[in-house]
This record gives sequence, structure tokens and C-alpha cells, in this order.
Amino acid sequence: MASALVTCRNGMGTSTMMTVQVRNVASKNGWDLDVSHSSLDGVGSFNGDVVIALNDVADDLKKEYPNKKVIGITNMMDANEIEEKLKPIMEG
Repeated sequence: MASALVTCRNGMGTSTMMTVQVRNVASKNGWDLDVSHSSLDGVGSFNGDVVIALNDVADDLKKEYPNKKVIGITNMMDANEIEEKLKPIMEG
């Protein structure tokens, strides 16, 4: 099972809504993906497969955590974008 951490600056609304979208995309595609969410404080201790955030946050995370796989999302309500960006990770 793969694991993803969805994050935003405060770990409240944005990451919660995007977590639902990521879970829906994973379910639709039959991907075995454990999705959790947190504020930025949780990224350092996350040892899973991918961190997902909106683009502005993702850019910062890529600099701060160069060894982590980080995906930036432009529109958290766009299931097609989420699917397109997760597919290489989930399907290898």
C-alpha cells in the first residue's frame, strides 16, 4: 500500500478538502493509497510515498525537503489534475 500526506499551511480546510478529492481519485482508479492530512509541521516526520499540496506550498516543500516526492496541485477540485499527477507514482 502506498501512502500520501496532503498538507496545507494550517492543516485545516484546504488539506481536508483535498484529502477527500485524493481519496476519491484513488478509489475510482482502484489504487491502494492510504491518505492522511496535516499542517506543514507533519511533513518532516512523514516517511510515505508522496506529499501533496497546492503549488505555492509544494514549491516551498520541494526546497525544504529535497529528498521527498512532492506533488503540486493547481486546482484541488480538479480530479483529472490529481489523477494525472498521481498516476506515475501509483502505476509506476
